[in-house]
Amino acid sequence: MNTATRFGAALGTAMPGRRQILLPLALAPVAGWAVWAAGSADAPSHPAGPFHLPLDETTAIWRDLGTVRFGGLAGNPQFPTKVSALDGRPVTVRGFMVPLTDGATHNRFILSANPMGCPACENPGPATMMHVHTAIALPATREPLTLTGTLRLRPQEGLFYRLDRAEQRWA
Repeated sequence: MNTATRFGAALGTAMPGRRQILLPLALAPVAGWAVWAAGSADAPSHPAGPFHLPLDETTAIWRDLGTVRFGGLAGNPQFPTKVSALDGRPVTVRGFMVPLTDGATHNRFILSANPMGCPACENPGPATMMHVHTAIALPATREPLTLTGTLRLRPQEGLFYRLDRAEQRWA
């Protein structure tokens, strides 16, 4: 008799086994995909692809930033010339807020090219996210934000990009 069985017997209940816990977790992504593929009401309104938002002047930058690759022995980001030229320059970008803390407003957050959890979008990577610093805290939202600020390459926060002195731009 193992420890889990003895502990469950002492309580008068059988403790769930590892398989009973892990199997539903393993099947959850498959079930989610099946619901989405069947055309549920929550199916995405865009075709499957790398980016959620349509291509325009505020989203085109994600296509450029997404071309960055890891290279060298240390796995450092290799920035193409077009991306390197943006370092320290003002840019306008539209994306989705990913708060770093709980709260109604945020002045430091991640801006992602795609919303978290979209089944038709590619998985997020460091080239499709940037750390944002704003002077005025912005309300948390699931809607796309358009921000203008100074783009910095290779910040110390772990992502490839940081948007400093960002301000929300209204359409």
